[in-house]
Amino acid sequence: MSRRLRFFGRYQQQWAYSDGSDRGRDFSGYGQELRRFRIGASVEFLDRWKIHGRINLEEGGFNDTKIRHDDFDELIIRYESKDLFFFNEPSIAYGLTKIDFGGEWYATSKEIKTVERSNLSNLYSPNRSTGFLFAAEVEDFDIVLGLFSSREHNYALADWDGGRAYFTSIRTKIGKGKARADFLYVDATEVEDEIFGFEWATSLSYDKDIGNWNLFVNGTYGRFDRGDIYGVVVMPSMFIIEDRLEAVLRYQWASSTELQLRPGRGGHTSVRAFAEADGVKISKGDENHTFYAGLNYYFCEDNLKLMAGVEHETLTGGNADTEATTIWGALRFFF
Repeated sequence: MSRRLRFFGRYQQQWAYSDGSDRGRDFSGYGQELRRFRIGASVEFLDRWKIHGRINLEEGGFNDTKIRHDDFDELIIRYESKDLFFFNEPSIAYGLTKIDFGGEWYATSKEIKTVERSNLSNLYSPNRSTGFLFAAEVEDFDIVLGLFSSREHNYALADWDGGRAYFTSIRTKIGKGKARADFLYVDATEVEDEIFGFEWATSLSYDKDIGNWNLFVNGTYGRFDRGDIYGVVVMPSMFIIEDRLEAVLRYQWASSTELQLRPGRGGHTSVRAFAEADGVKISKGDENHTFYAGLNYYFCEDNLKLMAGVEHETLTGGNADTEATTIWGALRFFF
């Protein structure tokens, strides 16, 4: 019987300055955030079992840099089997975990190339969810199936007295690139749904190296109670200095059939947070464009890096007429 114990953690601090206007009302400001501070441990035992747990040491939020224990970020037990029927190395897991929906959300925060993921990705990123995950290889395909509770977790795990969410992800290689298709369906009433906020969503993404460039493309379409939200993210990147200095560009277009879009994530460092802090409430719109250009300097791969970027964003439709430019800086560290 073998036991392997491993400790890990991540610390992510970020700063931003934003200047913009909404329907003739100007806003600007500086803000910072202790974006993520987590520590955890995992232990492997009985050859094929693994327990993985990680806690949050921050509550997060705009202009919040306090360190304090909040709750579990992940808590999961996993069993990895030998080959079974046509499944290669299948595994089954249960616990509180991240649902890897969409190309940007699939990349961990330790490895993302922009300070924040796109607004479109964040719209479809569920909170940590409690449920079952099955993963296996079948020929040239990686398959992931999930069943999750729609209830928010109580410090660690959630109850199952609400609705259900069903997740499917298929990943393979096409044309020397990585392709993935995701689908997430939520069977829950508005009262029961404390995690997802939409009825269903699908995502197609492709990631490929082209010469010195890496090109990532992601399309997302989903349905909310008040209509559909869809869009595209295109993100090319390349190393200016090999393994050290990386240039990143990103364009995002998001549209909705009703007035449902707002810039940035509520409660976190974003155009919306800067506007509200300056007394400007941005109305919902139906078309959102963002352009991001940044540089990342890697001291020790993703274990320690500095990130800088500038992002220009517009939101139109209905009463919304927002335009803003944000300058980003971030420190990312993990062990």
